[in-house]
Amino acid sequence: MSESSEQPDSPPQTVGETAAWDSSGATETAGGTRDLTGKTLGDFEVERLLGRGGMGEVYLARQISLNRPVALKVLRTDMLNNPTYLSRFEAEATAVARLNHPNIVHVYMLGCVDNIRFIAMEYVQGTNLREFLIKKGALDLPLALSIMKQTGVAIGAAGEIGLIHRDIKPENLLLTRKGQVKVADFGLCRDSDADKIHLTQPGVTMGTPQYMSPEQAQGHALDHRSDLYSLGVTAYHMLTGTPPFRAETALAVALKHVKDTAVRPIVHRPEIPAELERLVMKLMEKKPKDRYQSAAEMLRDLAKIRDSLQATTATIPDADLAGVGNGTSTPTSTAVAAPASKPSRTQAAARPKGPGLGARLSAVRLSTGQTTGLISACLAIGLVWGWLTREPDLISESTPQRATMPALWMVPEWKDVLKQNSPEAQYRYAQLHVAKTDQEGAWLAVPGNFPSSREWASKAYIQLARELLRRQDTDRLRAFAAELRRWHSDRMHEQELAIIVQAAVDALDGKVEDVIAGLGPKNLDPKTVIDPALLELSLEVTAQAANSRDGESVRVPQGLREIQANLLQRLYNVELREPLGRSRLG
Repeated sequence: MSESSEQPDSPPQTVGETAAWDSSGATETAGGTRDLTGKTLGDFEVERLLGRGGMGEVYLARQISLNRPVALKVLRTDMLNNPTYLSRFEAEATAVARLNHPNIVHVYMLGCVDNIRFIAMEYVQGTNLREFLIKKGALDLPLALSIMKQTGVAIGAAGEIGLIHRDIKPENLLLTRKGQVKVADFGLCRDSDADKIHLTQPGVTMGTPQYMSPEQAQGHALDHRSDLYSLGVTAYHMLTGTPPFRAETALAVALKHVKDTAVRPIVHRPEIPAELERLVMKLMEKKPKDRYQSAAEMLRDLAKIRDSLQATTATIPDADLAGVGNGTSTPTSTAVAAPASKPSRTQAAARPKGPGLGARLSAVRLSTGQTTGLISACLAIGLVWGWLTREPDLISESTPQRATMPALWMVPEWKDVLKQNSPEAQYRYAQLHVAKTDQEGAWLAVPGNFPSSREWASKAYIQLARELLRRQDTDRLRAFAAELRRWHSDRMHEQELAIIVQAAVDALDGKVEDVIAGLGPKNLDPKTVIDPALLELSLEVTAQAANSRDGESVRVPQGLREIQANLLQRLYNVELREPLGRSRLG
């Protein structure tokens, strides 16, 4: 929230580079919006307002003594009344000033003139990554890898002196015309109360929670691994064109970071190399101990991927930054303007061994209007949550079950999983409280402990199938598919799951034609599938098939493309109609 300020009649006082932050006597008049344009603050002539953010206003100014442009961040008065906050703010800003790192926006000085507190920072002529993504969509691999590398180097440099950014996100990654990344607001700590307000605001879909680590969302202690998680989310956005989680409120987004597993990037963009997908998903692990333990460790793996793709540091063409420096405001960074040229379609990045079926699938989706944005629009509205929270099917719940539930033999230790008092609680326990290495047994504890609850058993079996597919465990998937075909074949939902699991087996076996037949309309009509989780599992199967081998004829990839398009359209037509997420068909 912006504060208005009465400007003094007396000449401003000169500010030294080590000026103290005096929190006493700061007053601002209510009503109206403060605009310091035309004012002189010590050595700085304020030229124009660049934007407003959560901490205050950002102005373009000129440093008189050195005749250079600077960005002045003028802080809100309500942030200056807490001595503890001020002390921490000064310590961290001073530490950033000592860094003087090429990938970090340089803090020149802290200043206070006539009760106006400000930070003088490096002025970056360019755009921020958020605006660039709005214009370009998913980025070419060389450019995305370059941004990941430079941001990782900045996080590592700050981590060496104990600095945590806390808000790595596209808005805070500034891009110059030469492709250099500058991380903004490094060490400028956030007001925790302001974050809480932001999290509960309805209708907020962007900002800190969109890229927030699970531990940050839960108010736990943070270290540099929180910044690495946020980098992973940002990388996911760069590579797929969409953040991994979306919801109607920022609080709901934060909860998704805590409990939900992101859809694999390859589902959005099949040509993403498997090694790069693994790197991004490792950055986004829920528990810090499961992520990269340092930026240096991540950068080593990233370098191998860059080498395998023969990627060099990409530059952003001048045409993409047309209009930069024209004064368009950006609310949270020191970048000046958003790109103004006409958007162009994203170029598909080639895999190391040449363009395979996945690349051709991606190209066809672009040519038929099925861009990555369609997938993100479908998966971003909480479809899985809608299915999980809908009212149970009372008719199916009362149907007698067979003596033996499928797949319980896979992990006999499911019996050792702590039993909960309801099937939903058992599912949530597997989802939220069990280590990833133990999740197979935890999922099986749902049908094992509650065999009469077929609704929740089916949900758990879907998650088990996704886990087996991700691990490429063909043998157990094959046995699982056979058991599902024999299990309650009267229920459409279970029939659909059996068909999709068999298609997953065929995808791992490289039988693209069988995948097309299995998921085709004669066998599985997307129009009859009402569970978004099944649709997402089907998309993961098609992604696996696309990367198993190249199609041998035009007909094979065309069939797979048509299936993907139908699945995407089905997801797109599913809407949320009730607060609890009860789904309906569009």
